[in-house]
Amino acid sequence: MESTRFSPQIDHAGRRMDSKVVNQGIRGRIWPRLRERGFGTFSSRSAWRHRSDRIEVVNFQSFNAYNAGVIGCTTFSFAVNLGCYLLAIPPRFEPSRIKATKGHLVPEEFACHFRGQLSPDIPQPKLLAKNIWFIDETGSNLALSLDDAWAALDGSGLPWFEQFASPAEVLRILRHEPEQQGRLWGFGNNPSPVRHYFIGYAALNLNDGILAKDHLQHALASGCFSSVEERLAKDIERAGK
Repeated sequence: MESTRFSPQIDHAGRRMDSKVVNQGIRGRIWPRLRERGFGTFSSRSAWRHRSDRIEVVNFQSFNAYNAGVIGCTTFSFAVNLGCYLLAIPPRFEPSRIKATKGHLVPEEFACHFRGQLSPDIPQPKLLAKNIWFIDETGSNLALSLDDAWAALDGSGLPWFEQFASPAEVLRILRHEPEQQGRLWGFGNNPSPVRHYFIGYAALNLNDGILAKDHLQHALASGCFSSVEERLAKDIERAGK
């Protein structure tokens, strides 16, 4: 199937329509509402809310020309992604790839332990993906799309984060739940090295030494965490005490 590529156009306000116009819309219509909900750190496309034990991320994903052409959308269309980064689980790689700003970690959504995604409620063009807010060449539907994205965030996006408020529930999810693309994923198949790693540290956080030791040993034996093997070995020893 031949893909459709869009060139930047002039939007209804006389501006050249591109991703910068979308950034301005996000900054004006979404970030103030998230700030009222406790989010305190922002970039052009991501917002972070820092809890005592986790970091919650909202990301408005943009698309380069190639991906937009494959999907059949404009480069200024967007998806809304969610991420939860658990502070009890140390980085799997050293040096850490997680950036910090003003003393706060700001993990990208794709680096989070748990990930989710929202979908539009307003009618969309026929796209290969159903989780994209299509912004037309003129940008005339940008405000409507951003308001719909906020409705999705307020209705199901922000409540999505609540499932990670309990460390015991986090451990249950890691031990028993399968990944569900679009709803909850990012923590690997069960069993897998990354799932063992996550379960081990979630159990260690709850002082369940037996469970932590078992899963951390599986993670170490996999050979997938070579840059943190020394720490893993020490944490296995700590779990066994």
